[in-house]
Amino acid sequence: MGVEILICLTGLITGILSSCGIPDGHLLNYLIPLLIAVSASLLWKPNWFGISRYEVFSILAGFCCFFLAGWILVSTNRFLPGESRSGQSEITAKVVSYREVTEKMGQLVIRVKQERNGTIWERRTGRMVLLVRPDRSVIYHPGDIWQFGPIIISAVSSKPSRNGFIPKRYWLSRGVSYEARLLPGHGKLVRPSRVPSLLGFFGQWQQTLSDRIDRIALSEPSRSLIKAMILGDRRDVANSTITDFSRAGIIHVLSVSGLHVGIIYFIISWLLRRVGFLGAKFRSILSLCVVWLYAGVTGFSPSALRSAGMITLFEFSKIGRRGTPGLEILTSTAIIHCLIDPYTVFSAGAQLSYLAVAGIFIWNPVFNPILLKYNRLARYFAGTIAISLAAQCLIIPVLLFWFGWFPLYFLIGNVILLPLMVSGFYIGLVITVLDFAGLSIPLLCKGMDALIGMVMNGAGWLGNLPGNLVKPDGLIWPDLVLYYLIFFTIRSYCENPDPRKIKRMLTGTGLMLMVRYAGIQISS
Repeated sequence: MGVEILICLTGLITGILSSCGIPDGHLLNYLIPLLIAVSASLLWKPNWFGISRYEVFSILAGFCCFFLAGWILVSTNRFLPGESRSGQSEITAKVVSYREVTEKMGQLVIRVKQERNGTIWERRTGRMVLLVRPDRSVIYHPGDIWQFGPIIISAVSSKPSRNGFIPKRYWLSRGVSYEARLLPGHGKLVRPSRVPSLLGFFGQWQQTLSDRIDRIALSEPSRSLIKAMILGDRRDVANSTITDFSRAGIIHVLSVSGLHVGIIYFIISWLLRRVGFLGAKFRSILSLCVVWLYAGVTGFSPSALRSAGMITLFEFSKIGRRGTPGLEILTSTAIIHCLIDPYTVFSAGAQLSYLAVAGIFIWNPVFNPILLKYNRLARYFAGTIAISLAAQCLIIPVLLFWFGWFPLYFLIGNVILLPLMVSGFYIGLVITVLDFAGLSIPLLCKGMDALIGMVMNGAGWLGNLPGNLVKPDGLIWPDLVLYYLIFFTIRSYCENPDPRKIKRMLTGTGLMLMVRYAGIQISS
């Protein structure tokens, strides 16, 4: 993989984190001198690292340019409220989205345009969330301009809820750092939206398809899981089902991920290849149109955007007759994704999606030659296990950070339950298409109900097995660095066995353990 594009992504992410104040000032006091020392060493004697001075300047220039791009993107789109003597203010804002969480609370995400703390309106930019009491007589359309107030603006809470949910982490991934509670009658519509919203357009299509699936003669669990797999609509999926699938290690099948977008892409490509008079370039463009339309109908989730972006770059490289490695396509997609929405960096879904695919690309050159030695049946099971291990190896620290636990028996779920759910995805697509054609096959619907019931029972049994969840306590950032140090050393050793790499790993491990111990002593 080209080091240059990885340096650019690193600079972009570092700029985004720095603009958001991450890491805090205390940690920067230690990191900045270290970075300056490394940069000075590279410029003074670049031969120590086996690279020329020109390559050093190129690396530093690429890092700095993308660092500034990330810093500017966040700084110019971040809402910072003004100071108010009374603590109350009024704002004029554009509606971004509205979601009714419970019967007593709704979440209204807005993009602030102006704020008034006294008598003067001041220009503002960025997003915030208003907590409102649901009122059927008030409808918030994306793009509408509203005036809200008086309200008391405060930072989003970082206190965990009973189930471990931390609001600050979630809202930061949406570009929101401040919230306010809106009382009834403290908002008025200034100007309705004149231009239809793209998200609103796709949202209407999603709702139309969801209502259509609700009328199919299937059981309630089957309908809810079909909507989750095909449309990304998990509103009707029971919380117990989500918990069981998470503990079984197959929760990704209940959201539109790269697996689902890839299936749609291969189906469309296979159908278009059957049409002989269509050229290769036209088939590629038509396939991309269908892929992006599908990503839009599913709500443009991070994993769907990642998959659609990778497919787009792959098709363009094929049109240009250039063989581009998968890791470079993945990194390029991540750069474009972060440039469009810099807060993607804080999204758990985006982190898990990109790291899982990166793990597969990293380990494929090691696993593929081994898998070719097996017969077809053994290759299927061995390949499934290899892909599952490769996808999980990079996301374990992220899972522990976001959820505090890791499913130990995920291999069983991916080998047995995941293929059944993929079959359910295909059958759900067939049932939905037949319903649009005015056809219904009762036997197919009964088979779908039986399949979904089998998977749900299996996920519930697997997720509740003793010792399934690993819940380590007291993890700190040196543990994360240590894990990835060991991981990449092992991967490098598999490619080029060298005893010196093991010595370096042991030395680095010892240093990180010393840092971890010192950090614990200082904090205590």
